[in-house]
Amino acid sequence: MRSNKRTKKTIKQWLNVSAKPKTRDRIWREVLFVQEQSRKTDSALVRPNIWRIIMKTRTVKFAVAAVVALIVIGGLTFLPSKGTDGKQWWLAPPAAWSQEIMDALDTFNSVTCREQLVTVMSDGSEHTSMTWIKFYTSNNSYRRDIYDGDFFREIQWYVPDGGNMNQHSIRFDLESYFIQTHTGSYGNNDPVDRLRMYVGLLDEADGQLGTEIIDGCECVGFEISASKYGSNPDEWMDRIWFDVETKLPVRIEKLARPITGRADMTRTTIQDQFDYDPGLTEDTFIPYTPEGFVFGHPDDIEAARKASEN
Repeated sequence: MRSNKRTKKTIKQWLNVSAKPKTRDRIWREVLFVQEQSRKTDSALVRPNIWRIIMKTRTVKFAVAAVVALIVIGGLTFLPSKGTDGKQWWLAPPAAWSQEIMDALDTFNSVTCREQLVTVMSDGSEHTSMTWIKFYTSNNSYRRDIYDGDFFREIQWYVPDGGNMNQHSIRFDLESYFIQTHTGSYGNNDPVDRLRMYVGLLDEADGQLGTEIIDGCECVGFEISASKYGSNPDEWMDRIWFDVETKLPVRIEKLARPITGRADMTRTTIQDQFDYDPGLTEDTFIPYTPEGFVFGHPDDIEAARKASEN
C-alpha cells in the first residue's frame, strides 16, 4: 500500500512536463473519484470514467493513462480516509456532489445572512464599514434590514409583481417611506440564488483554498473568477466556503471590486452568518408603513431638511 502523499507527488511528477498546476490538481481530484468508484463498482463499469479523464486532458493523456492504470488496474490504494463523516467529499469532481448541495438548498423555505462591505487600501489594510445588512430570503421575496452600527436605519422589501419587482422602503431616521418598481425578476440580490449560481460554477473553479475554521465550523473554500459569469473582468475574484459536515455554504467573498473615483482602493463584499432554518413568519416579507411617516425618496427628504435648516 502506498501513502496518499507519496502517490500524489508521483502523479504531479508524471504530469509536470506539460500540465499547469491547476490542470494537475483537477486531474488529481478526478483520479481520486474514479479510484473510489473502482472500489464499489465492477472495473468494466469504471473504465469509461477513466478514459473520460484521459481524453479530456489531451496534452497529458499518456501520463494520465499510465498513472490511472497503476491506480485502478494495479490496485494501488491511496484514497484519503473519509471516515463516516465524509469530510473529504470535496476531493471528488464537483459534478459528483454539487447536485447534493443544490438539493439541500431547495429544502429551505427561508434563509438569512449578514452582508458587510470591506474597503481594501493600496497597502493591503482593510476597513469594515459601519453599515451592514441582514438579508431575509423566502421562496419568492426577500428583505434587507440596514444597520449603521447598532442603529436600525432602514428596511427594504422586494416583492415580485408579474415580471417586475416592487421595492418598498422605510427609513426610521427620516420617518419616511418610498416605493419604486424595478424592471426584471426578483433574485439579482437573493443570496440563495447567488449560492446556486456559485455551486453551478464549482466545476470551473480557479483553485481550492484548502480548509479553514469559520464561525466554529471546518470549511473548505473555492476561488472562482467573476469573469466566469456575466461580463466581469478577470481580476474580480469570488470565494465561497462550505461547511464540510453539512456541505452548505458558510461564507461568500466578492473581492477586488473597484471604488468609483478611488483607484487606490477596492471593495470586498462578504456574506456570512447564514441561517438555513430561521423560522421566519409570513409577515416578515409583508411591507408596512409606520404611522406618521411621510412619502418621499430619501435623497429628496434629506435635501428638504438641509434647505430648511439654512
